Amino acid sequence: MERYRELAGIYDYLVQGVDFEGWIDYIEKLLQKFNYKPRNVADLACGTGNTTFPFARRGYNVIGVDLSPQMINIAQEKAIQQNLDIKFLVQDIRELNLHHKMDLITCFHDGLNYLLNYEDIKLAFKKVYQNLIPDGLFIFDLNSVHWLANTDPETTVIEEEDLTLIWQSSYDRANDIWEINLTSFVRKNDLYSKFKEQHREKAYTPYEIELALKEAGLDLLGSYDSFTFEPIKTNSRRHFFATRKPK
Repeated sequence: MERYRELAGIYDYLVQGVDFEGWIDYIEKLLQKFNYKPRNVADLACGTGNTTFPFARRGYNVIGVDLSPQMINIAQEKAIQQNLDIKFLVQDIRELNLHHKMDLITCFHDGLNYLLNYEDIKLAFKKVYQNLIPDGLFIFDLNSVHWLANTDPETTVIEEEDLTLIWQSSYDRANDIWEINLTSFVRKNDLYSKFKEQHREKAYTPYEIELALKEAGLDLLGSYDSFTFEPIKTNSRRHFFATRKPK
């Protein structure tokens, strides 16, 4: 099943409460912490561009990359509407091949959790290394093992005038996989269209991530509890990692 094939059309509705400008505020604080001033940025797993647009508005030369053509199509339309000059690419992170090496590469909103095999995580990090300039930074987040593992099986129903979304989640402790099954009914004129999608995220420990980064040749500058400079906590929901490609 192709993820985000249908969900792309309602994705922005689902994340409308997320402060994406605040995400990039935090990234700029990390850049200040490491005294780094990038110009060229690649935003991986960019979705409909919500984390890409703030970079462009702040004067960075930014490229958005995502696996989903549907998400990229929406991002392109939004960029035109907002008069933002952004190039978007449909690429798999594991096969990342940008037009030139970047000063900064980012990957947000647990995009890397979608890589369900540890070998794929290592491959993605190696591709990032290949697409960074020497001394370039790679900053990303992951949903934490603790948060995913303690997610109770549940069914959530969202009902709006033109949309009904049924969200069923569960956690496979044997394989550390969080699974979300979505069923949606979206109104189009006088009819409702139904679609189903399954999303799965893998939980990785900070230790596993550190080993994968080291194997890829990336130096870990710091790992943080989300949106702070505090160390990762056992009950953190989201972890941020800042890394550098050596000179």
